[in-house]
Amino acid sequence: MRGISTGMEKDTFLSPRQMEVLILRAQGRSQKEVAELLGTTRENVSILEKRARANVERARRTLDAFEALDPVVVRVERGTDIFQVPEQVFRKADRHGISLVHTKTSLIAHLRLKAADRIWGNRLTEDLEISILRSGKVWL
Repeated sequence: MRGISTGMEKDTFLSPRQMEVLILRAQGRSQKEVAELLGTTRENVSILEKRARANVERARRTLDAFEALDPVVVRVERGTDIFQVPEQVFRKADRHGISLVHTKTSLIAHLRLKAADRIWGNRLTEDLEISILRSGKVWL
């Protein structure tokens, strides 16, 4: 059963075989079923899948690092109410033509998660630098 394709796998970090395994696994098939379809062992499918996922994660980290080379930076002063932060971030993103992947609510949740040690109540206990990436992701 060779040649399973999405039409998007040319010139990627995945081998054709890794792509086949990921496609079949995404369809909900077990490693054993994939092995039978591809005429190989479950162990080989496991190795192919593990390496494919590692390659995908490495590509994601590479993209994140590339995007972080030239972020738009928002500096938020100590004492600022965290419910005012999204407005500052969205305003700066708009000025630079960046569409954020966050809503106001998800940005506040992200802030509470990533900067919990710099928040007391609803106020920042120290200055905070927020990086807006061209992809719309936000880094703290």
